[in-house]
Amino acid sequence: MMLCAAGILAVTLAVLVALSNKKSDKSSADAGVPAPLAIGTELPHPRHVPSFQLVDSQGKPYQLHDTHGKWIVLAPSMTLCREVCPMTTGVLEELKSTLAKDGIGQQVDVVETTVDPWRDSPARLRAYKREFGADFTMLTGSTHAIRKFWNWFGVQYYRVREDKPPDIDWWTHKPETFDINHTDAVYVIDPHGYLRVADDGMPKLQGKLSEPLRSLLDAEGVGNLEHPHLPWTADQIADDVLNMMGRAIPSDQVAKVVPPSASDARSELRGSPAALKSLHAQAGQLLGSTSALSARLHALRGHPVVVNAWASWCDPCRQEFPYLATASAQYGRQVAFLGADVNDESGNARKFLATHPVSYPSYSTSLSALAPLKVYPDGPPQTIFINARGRVVFVHNGEYQSLTSLDNDIGQYSLGIKAADRPDAMSS
Repeated sequence: MMLCAAGILAVTLAVLVALSNKKSDKSSADAGVPAPLAIGTELPHPRHVPSFQLVDSQGKPYQLHDTHGKWIVLAPSMTLCREVCPMTTGVLEELKSTLAKDGIGQQVDVVETTVDPWRDSPARLRAYKREFGADFTMLTGSTHAIRKFWNWFGVQYYRVREDKPPDIDWWTHKPETFDINHTDAVYVIDPHGYLRVADDGMPKLQGKLSEPLRSLLDAEGVGNLEHPHLPWTADQIADDVLNMMGRAIPSDQVAKVVPPSASDARSELRGSPAALKSLHAQAGQLLGSTSALSARLHALRGHPVVVNAWASWCDPCRQEFPYLATASAQYGRQVAFLGADVNDESGNARKFLATHPVSYPSYSTSLSALAPLKVYPDGPPQTIFINARGRVVFVHNGEYQSLTSLDNDIGQYSLGIKAADRPDAMSS
C-alpha cells in the first residue's frame, strides 16, 4: 500500500521556508511584492512562479503564474491515493467554505494538481469531482509538464510497486498496477504570481470527512486522519491569506481555538511511549523544584521536549495557554511537554492550572534557575525547544500569537529534527 507520512521534503522545504512574521528583503519590496504578513509558514524571499502549461478537468489550458488577480492555494494530490489525498480534498473543501464565510471566496482559487500524470487524465479528474464532491480546480498535464512543474516547487514523487493484493481502482474497478509516493504540502501564491507560503505536512480536518472520501482511506489513512503529521488546517490557510491581504481576521473567528477536553486529550494521547505517558498521567499538576525539573529533562533524553515558562500573574501566558493545551494533545505522543512556573506562588499557580488545563505537569522554579536553558531575562512567557539529545535548539521569547506559529515551531524544532531521518517520510 502507499507509504503516507508527512513531509517527504522536510529537508528541501526547510531550505525554502521561514517561520512566521519574517519580512521579505528589499529586492522583493522593490519588485512590487508586499512584505509577507502570513502568520503561518512563509518564504523569506517570495519567488515568481514561472509559466507552466497544465490542463484542468475540462482539458482546457491553465497557466498557474497567470492568477488573473486572484490568490491561489495549491496542494499536490492524486485520485488513487488512500492515505492522505482524500483528506487533502476534504480540507480544501473546508477552505472553500471558510473563504466564502470570510468574504474572500471570489478572490482565491483553490487548486489540486496531480502527482500522477500517468493515470489522472482530465476525464478521471471530472469523475473524481463528481464522485467525491471536489468543488475546486483540479489540474493535470503530460508527464514532462507535471515533472517540470513540481520540480520547481520542490515536490518529489515517484512510482513504486503495488502491494499484494492490489487496491481496486474506484473508477475502472480494475486492480491497480503501481503506486506513487509523494510530498504532502500546501502553497499560497499571491495575485502578482509570487509564491508566498510553503507548508509541508498533512492536512487536518476540522469537521468530518465525507463518507465517499473516507471510503477511499485504508487503515493507514484512517490513522493519518486521526493523527496527521505536521498538520495544517483550512482555518490556518485562510488566516494566512487574510493577513497577507492586510485584512483583519473576522472577530468571531479570532478566539476559535478551543482546547480539547480532558477526555479528548486522553484519547489523542493513547498509545504514547512510556516516558511521555508518565507526563500525561500528571496532567495539570504542579510538581517539585528546579532540580526535579532537571532530573525530568534528563529522563526524557531520546524525546524532543517543549518547555513553556509561565506564571499565574502573566496575562500573555493566560492568552497562549489554549494553544499549548491544543498542541500538547496533538503532538504529545511524539514530543514531551513540560511547564515551568516561574517566580510565582504555588497556591496561585495551582488555581491557574485548575482553570487552564493542559496534558502535562509543571514545575515550580524561577527564571534565573532556567538560565541553562538559554531563556531571556525578560520574564514569561517563553517556550524552550530541546532536541532529543538534550540540546536547546530554539527559545521563543514572548507570547505565541497563534496556534499556527506554535505548530510551525514544533514542526521545525521538534518533529522536524526527528523527521529528517524517517525512512517513511513520504506520502501518497
